Amino acid sequence: MSENVKLVPALCTQCGGQLEVDSSKETAECPFCGATFMVDKAVNNYNVKYAHIEHADNVTIDTKGAMDSILGFAKEQINENRNTKKDNQTQMFSMLFKMMALLMIIGVIMWIVMNVLGWG
Repeated sequence: MSENVKLVPALCTQCGGQLEVDSSKETAECPFCGATFMVDKAVNNYNVKYAHIEHADNVTIDTKGAMDSILGFAKEQINENRNTKKDNQTQMFSMLFKMMALLMIIGVIMWIVMNVLGWG
């Protein structure tokens, strides 16, 4: 990196990790979660989060978007976990059914052999 590159504080738009990014580049990658993002968006996010408001007549803080994002992520993870469990159960029952069928076939073959040889 050259000496005249300006590193500015920013926040990752995915995980919220604090980073320093090269303001001369258009994109950056978060070292915490690996997310790629637009540098100006992350810097603006940082500036909004750590802004100092000296005077405001009316301030509205919207936490619904962040909460919806967190809950949406949790819901996706739960659904993915459920789908994985269902897939594992399906595979387990399929294997169990195949093993039972194989044992039945072996039993029938043994019964036939024993009857042919007169051992039954």
